[in-house]
Amino acid sequence: MLRGQVAVFLSCSEKFKRAVGWPVRDALAARGLRVIIVSDEPPLPGGPGEARAEPYLDAASAFVALCAADHELSDGTRYPRASVIDEIQQALGRPHLRDRAQVLKAPGVLLPSDITPTYDSLDVTKPAAAAEVILKQLQQWGIAAPPEGPAAAPHHLGPWEPDDVDALLAGRPPASHDEARSRVYPLLRDRSEDRRRWIARELCREAMEAGRDARALAAASLLQAVSGLDAMLVPDEMIEALAAHPRYQARACAAHLLRDRAAVAPLGVPVEVLGRLARPGAEDWLVWAPAMAAAQELVLHRRDAYVVFESLAASADPRDRFAVAAALLAIAAVRPAAVARGLAARLAGDADELIGAKAAEVMTATEHVADRDHAACYGRFWDVPKAGEQPRAAPGS
Repeated sequence: MLRGQVAVFLSCSEKFKRAVGWPVRDALAARGLRVIIVSDEPPLPGGPGEARAEPYLDAASAFVALCAADHELSDGTRYPRASVIDEIQQALGRPHLRDRAQVLKAPGVLLPSDITPTYDSLDVTKPAAAAEVILKQLQQWGIAAPPEGPAAAPHHLGPWEPDDVDALLAGRPPASHDEARSRVYPLLRDRSEDRRRWIARELCREAMEAGRDARALAAASLLQAVSGLDAMLVPDEMIEALAAHPRYQARACAAHLLRDRAAVAPLGVPVEVLGRLARPGAEDWLVWAPAMAAAQELVLHRRDAYVVFESLAASADPRDRFAVAAALLAIAAVRPAAVARGLAARLAGDADELIGAKAAEVMTATEHVADRDHAACYGRFWDVPKAGEQPRAAPGS
């Protein structure tokens, strides 16, 4: 399709364009077809210079070559223009055109041996007859001229099916995010916006449903895939409902959704909701681990997200403080200038030796970062301890 019409690429030499090319083009255009003679068309993006024909070949649904006698040797041998031969070969090299390429050849014209020997006859004095031959072939291929008015949309939205979600959840749960995405994508593609929102709501409800753990986990996986394809289908209130649910499977789903969002839309992550899930000392590992991963990703873009780590660093539970030190070390491996070194210094003085040792690794990993680099990264943060200054111990140590 090209500009809403079925497009036919018509290869024709300049010598015979006025006599046969244009009349054939006009006859097919009268039947609602978009006929492309590339020399008459403006360049499409991606096809400058000698490659000008390529995007038009990609847009075409069929290819037709008019092989007239452009050159005649002294022995009477006749050949078409080389550009026509080149366009035939380019068309045959495209999967969507190799079985929809028609060659019309004038009497006595020779073609290269690598071009299909089947062809229709061309009388350059009877362009109307050539157009009828071409139209008949296009009809056999199922390429019919559209009725009056704009062409139909190439893809139709399917009707609502009451078992849309049941069909998604049938069989075994998705084994990976890629499988979940592949399963949900055709359904979202073929449904209207209202129906897509309904599907997301139903998957959210299933993820919070008690008594059917396998189905709930499958629904959570599919909901994450939905969010990856269209984040607008999974609004903040849906994530907050999952985050506040008593079942860990629902909260884990919320944490994964926030982790994915942190990577692509960091300003769209509600930090306060993330903070409820990122609690190593109180939450299930399946919940706090992806939530901490989301916080790690988030602080690379939003310094205010460090409030999650600052709060955990003040916790009396050593699991919280150790998780912060481990997170800072992971951040240092990606972007050392983004590490809040003042926070790392506080944890380096923690009464728990394991926490202090982990935080000391952070200090070592970021010691080469100049203050100006840190300031350029975030502007203002916790003060960096000066030489000889003892870092403060984390509260609760």
